[in-house]
Amino acid sequence: MKSLIVFGIASLLLCSTIARAEPLGRTFVGDFIGNDATTENYLSIAGDYDRSENSESLYLEKTISPNSSFSIFIGYQRFEQEEESTSSSNFELAYKRVLIRIPSHEFVFTINPGLELPLGNRSAGSESHARAGFDLLFQKGFGDLPDFLRILRPFGVEGDWGWQSKVTGARDDLTTADLELEYSLHYLDQNVAVGAVPRALRDITPNLDFDYAQYLSAHRNSSQPNFDLTPAIAWLNATYEVNLGVQVAVNRAASGSGAVAFVWLLGVSFDQLVPALGWMPFH
Repeated sequence: MKSLIVFGIASLLLCSTIARAEPLGRTFVGDFIGNDATTENYLSIAGDYDRSENSESLYLEKTISPNSSFSIFIGYQRFEQEEESTSSSNFELAYKRVLIRIPSHEFVFTINPGLELPLGNRSAGSESHARAGFDLLFQKGFGDLPDFLRILRPFGVEGDWGWQSKVTGARDDLTTADLELEYSLHYLDQNVAVGAVPRALRDITPNLDFDYAQYLSAHRNSSQPNFDLTPAIAWLNATYEVNLGVQVAVNRAASGSGAVAFVWLLGVSFDQLVPALGWMPFH
């Protein structure tokens, strides 16, 4: 009888240890339109402002299956061209498909093809041709690190590489890449140092973006690459996100419109507010 009691206690302790070892999920910040490797029901408005240009955008993503979604992006930009104020706008349709998902390692890899249509006045400096391309996106959490490195488990990294080309007209390709490092205080409080983070700070995720963009034109000509660094602070939970940052030009090509820009994002996972909006036709 005693042996059965000891065995039962040991089993309970083992089960409780396994339960505590299973980490709670994390929420990734995404980029400054809200797009990331995860398929989700998400709406965001975002923008940036510096001394010579500013822009606003709207991003809406709707899941159609657990591993795929459609999205629309509408952007509007005001800037100076030859000392005169002008503007441009664009509309993009995209499809997102998860190619690899490894939950035990918090890893997701996604492809995101899209078509961008210009809406602005061509004579005022707006894009004159539609563009088609794709993005490859990934995200990786570090909750699988060994116990002696548990303080690093709240770290996450995400990024993407994209390529766009004109559908018609002279070749004018655009290549972009982004890499973001983030540290979730919510994950730290829930999974590493339980109760150690003050309640007012638990939804804070500091993040640092490194961005690259470059036009590759016909006849092997290309523009100078743009490099930007964006330190930011995000407040986010399962429903809402607010992300505020300062984009700093790293090289001269990136500082053409200003060495520093203020960037912001407001986002909501709308299926958390209205569960019926999470319906997927191909579930």
